Parts: sequence; C-alpha cells; structure tokens
Amino acid sequence: MTPEQLRTSILQYAMEGKLVKQDSNDEPASELVKRSQDKKIELIKNGELKKSKKLPVITDGEKPFNIPDNWAWSRLGDLFTILRGGSPRPIKSFLTNDENGINWIKIGDTDPNSKYITKTEEKIIPEGLKKSRAVHIGDFVLSNSMSFGRPYILKINGAVHDGWLIISDYDQVFNKDFLYYLLLSSFVKKQFSIAATGSTVKNLNRERVANTIGVIPPLEEQKRIVAKIEKLMPLVDEYAESYNRLQKIDNEFEDKLKQSVLQYAMEGKLVKQNLSDEPASELIKKIENEKAELIKEGKIKKSKKLPAITDDEKPFDISDSWEWVRLGSILYNLDGKRVPVSVSERNKKAKVYDYYGASGVIDKIDNYIFSKPLLLISEDGANLLARRTPIAFIATGKYWVNNHAHVFDGINLLFLKYISIFIESIDVSKYVTGTAQPKLNQQNLNKILVAVPPLEEQKRIVAKIEKIMNSINNH
Repeated sequence: MTPEQLRTSILQYAMEGKLVKQDSNDEPASELVKRSQDKKIELIKNGELKKSKKLPVITDGEKPFNIPDNWAWSRLGDLFTILRGGSPRPIKSFLTNDENGINWIKIGDTDPNSKYITKTEEKIIPEGLKKSRAVHIGDFVLSNSMSFGRPYILKINGAVHDGWLIISDYDQVFNKDFLYYLLLSSFVKKQFSIAATGSTVKNLNRERVANTIGVIPPLEEQKRIVAKIEKLMPLVDEYAESYNRLQKIDNEFEDKLKQSVLQYAMEGKLVKQNLSDEPASELIKKIENEKAELIKEGKIKKSKKLPAITDDEKPFDISDSWEWVRLGSILYNLDGKRVPVSVSERNKKAKVYDYYGASGVIDKIDNYIFSKPLLLISEDGANLLARRTPIAFIATGKYWVNNHAHVFDGINLLFLKYISIFIESIDVSKYVTGTAQPKLNQQNLNKILVAVPPLEEQKRIVAKIEKIMNSINNH
C-alpha cells in the first residue's frame, strides 16, 4: 500500500466511525445540527445572513456507507456559511507595500503539505475590501478552481479573491480540525470532483459545495478522531520516507536490470543463435534493393553516402551471422512528411487522432498523416541525454508527427521494433549536439552503428525482451 493510499484509508475509517470507539455518553450529532439550524435562523433574522434556497433531503441512495447511530448525515450548506471571494480589478491598482495593508491571500501563498495559511506575499489597500471578501483567523478557504476543493485553515486575517470559497460559522457543529479532515476525505473529494464543471479548468461554486453531503459525529468523538488521526499521520510520514527510499532503489534496480537485458540482447547473448537462420547479410541486401526501388518510385529521397565502418568503431563483437551497419542505410526516412501544428491550432481541432512529439503522444487532433506503424526517434529535447522516457518507439493507429521526432519506415514492423530496442540499449550522447538544447540531427542519426541479427533471431529477441520487460514492470 502506498503512503497516499494509507492516508486515504485512515481518513475513510475515521469518516465511517471505525477509527475510535463510540461513547454512549456523548451528546448525539442531531443536537449539534439542531443548534446549527437555530443559529442560522437567528443570523437570517438579524440580517447577518441571506436566506438561501432549501437544500434537498438526503436520500438513502446518496449515502455511500453506514455510520453509527449517534452520528448524522447533512448537506454541508446546512451546517455552515459558504461565501465566494471577490477580486478588485485591476488588482495592481490595489496592491500596496505598506506593512499595515490587508493580507491578499492567493493560491500561491499555500503550502500543499500544510493545512494552514500563515502569510501572504502581497497586501492590498483597505479600499480593496469593498470589492473583495474579508476573512478571519479560523475561517476555512476552499480553492474553487485549478486544484479545486483543497481546504486550508487561516491563521491570518485578510481578503480573498474569487478563486476561493470561504467557510465560516461552523463551530456549532464541527471541531475545526475534524472539519479539515472531513473536507480532505475521499468521499467528499469524490463529490467535489463529480460536481466540478469545466472541460479545461475544473471549477467548484458555492451551490455545489453546499449540496455536498458530509458526516457529523458527536463533538467529543470528533476530538477523539482528530487526536487519533494526528497520532497516526506522523507514523505514515515515517513509512512514506522508507517507502520512497525503497521505491527509488527499486526503480534504479529496474532501470539497471532493463538496461542489462537490452545490452545482452544486442550482443547476441539473450537468445540462442540458430545456424539455419538466413544471415543478416541477406536481409541487408533485401533492404538495399527495396530502398533503391522506393527511391526510384520517388517515395523516399536518396541520402548521402555514409562513411565506411572501421573496426575501432565497433563497440563489441557479434556473431558471424550478424552485421554491423549504419542506421541511415537500413531505414527509410519519412521526415519530409512531418508537418508541425501550433498549440493554438491543435486546440481548435477536434480531439480524434494522436499527435506525436519527441517522446510520445502530446495531443489529439482531427486529421492525420500516417496510418501504419512507424518508428519515431526523438530529434531534440533533454530526454535525449536524461533518457527518462524512450527516445525510440513505435507509433501506431492514425496520427500526426511534428518536427521534434524523426519518422522511419523499414522492411517490416518486426525490424522496426528491433531497431527501437537497439536504440534504447545504446548511449546516443556522442551523436547528440548541444547540452542546453540537445539535438539529434538527421546527419548524426544516420551514422549510428547498429548490430543487425538474422530476421528470425530478431523475432526471438523481440519476443524475449517483451516477455522480460512485462515481467519486470508487473513484479
């Protein structure tokens, strides 16, 4: 179980009344709800709060789990006041360097690992309050866009913009820390996620939060739950440190293991050779003949003659049935068919077909250039040196390719798969130019040395590697 899954489970147990024992002497939650409703009526009567629409009764089908008898279900809007922040515009006209200015609380002032907001980078002049919303120590603010639904408790007074919802007047029903954990719990976050609207940026509003259902334990039990959670969470943090160290070691081991497997394969040590296999020299002749025919038909361009391979260049010995060749001599370059599409153009197009960049699918657009499996090799980007994701991979389906990936066809798909595996097994840094903006241009790419086995042996190598890699990934 990951640390995050463990944290989620602890909170879920807490919200289901399974984390601490119930005490029959506790005042039942129904009394808390009644007091909250009485206070709300009083605030409305005194003109301190506007009367809101009556929220729908919670049905049994909405309740995701059973709770103890002395607990209660309620919609959040019936338990506290929810308001939205406001933004004075243009904000620059209201900002001030005066130490006595009003704290201007923004998303950037939060620490994702903390439940409190303790300081702000900016302040606004008092006039800004007329177009904003004042908040006070102890209030909750809830982000209503971007990382929506994340609660924070204020340890400062200030003002908030319209990217925040403010929760106040909750103390009749909730212990402050219990409310924090309730809002962080998976069943509340799930409701926020379903309720949030927007295709690009999800957004919550006051009404959607008000309609969210929550659990209310007796107040004394809330305190016991908080004490238990805050005893357990530091232990989870300790577990997380060990877990992350082990994950890092495991990932490093996996990377080294994968690299060793690839290296063994490319040196002809992963599968047995078969004397009856047609030697790679015959495959190379077929490729040369097919390539000549494609050039004659105008389907690919004739490339410059590549330099002869010297013995000093060969990084390791290969079987007699294998051949050393340069990459440019055995692949059919289709770079001329690539057409870059700007981000704005992609955003305008319907999301149908894959749009490939240097390291995989980066978007979807409504038309395509290629409709057969082809080999893509990164042309630029830091990944050429960092190798965090593959720089050589097979693109499939219907798709578009921009000018950040070289596009190659070959004599067959098996051969392309083998070449992609070979490229992933070697260090390409000596073929890459630049460090700040690494680039693998066509001229250098063509010079890469490739050890080519017989086609039947390629088939055995690819099958064996796929089996091993699946086993490593699923261990």
